[in-house]
Amino acid sequence: MIKNLKTEISYVAQKDKDFWFLLDKHISFAEYNKKVRDRQGYILSVDGKNIGLLRYNLFWDNTPFCNIIKSF
Repeated sequence: MIKNLKTEISYVAQKDKDFWFLLDKHISFAEYNKKVRDRQGYILSVDGKNIGLLRYNLFWDNTPFCNIIKSF
């Protein structure tokens, strides 16, 4: 039986901090706060449970570059 799963991608928020640092060990708390402020990170959730993240920076202040994609 195939179950319909609700998949959602949302901007990273302060409430996601604990989950984020389970997967991303490469940024500081200050940098995380900038990602939240600048909307440069995403959380993937399935049926309300966080399962992955994506973080990016900008080259030359205008070209997105993916730094990390990670999931459980």
